[in-house]
Amino acid sequence: QGARRANATRWLARSEINLFLPCTIAAMQLQLCLVSAVSAACPPNGFDTTVSGFDIKQYASARWFTQQQMEVTYLPKDQNNCVYADYTVKDSPTALGYDVGVHNHAEEASGKVHEADICAKIVDGAAGKLEVAPCFLPTALSGPYWIVDYSESEGYALVSGGPPTKEGADGCKTGSGVNGSGLWIFTRKQERDEALVQKVRGIAKDLGFDLSVLNDVDQSKCSMVVV
Repeated sequence: QGARRANATRWLARSEINLFLPCTIAAMQLQLCLVSAVSAACPPNGFDTTVSGFDIKQYASARWFTQQQMEVTYLPKDQNNCVYADYTVKDSPTALGYDVGVHNHAEEASGKVHEADICAKIVDGAAGKLEVAPCFLPTALSGPYWIVDYSESEGYALVSGGPPTKEGADGCKTGSGVNGSGLWIFTRKQERDEALVQKVRGIAKDLGFDLSVLNDVDQSKCSMVVV
């Protein structure tokens, strides 16, 4: 009698395992599907630059001042002062295949200056898609740099380190390392135009970007002020 009861108990235990195991597996599969669905939402469906017939020479014709930018490895927040970029289109590509020179300038609140020169390769000129890297590196190691939205007449540019592939607090964002990272709001004028900045933020929001990553850049106390 005792042996029969023990066998019955073991059979019941195996039955419970067999009953709940498929449910557990199904729950795990559902969780993976939900995670995949969230990941698949970034970048937003159909995300791309909005520019067409982009003219790199016009874009590079004058200095761009940064009004807001995302903190990444090479752009710490303590350098969010007096940030600007100058672009120079080369007459012919460099030996490594770069088409554009980029001079970046930033300052700390103390006035300490940080400057760097990098290079850009035109990937899809009409769509405003470039890749950037230190000039001594082969272009195979360069990272995406997209002019997502741009108006020369209004004097603004929305620039991203490629498509925003990561889920953020309120939308999608790029990475925060070196390649595939960054988000910038540029204006031609150094003095901040709040209405214009808000307009570009709205464009970025409509494209699915997480605006919480953007930090203000102070252009008011610079070693050189452009009037």
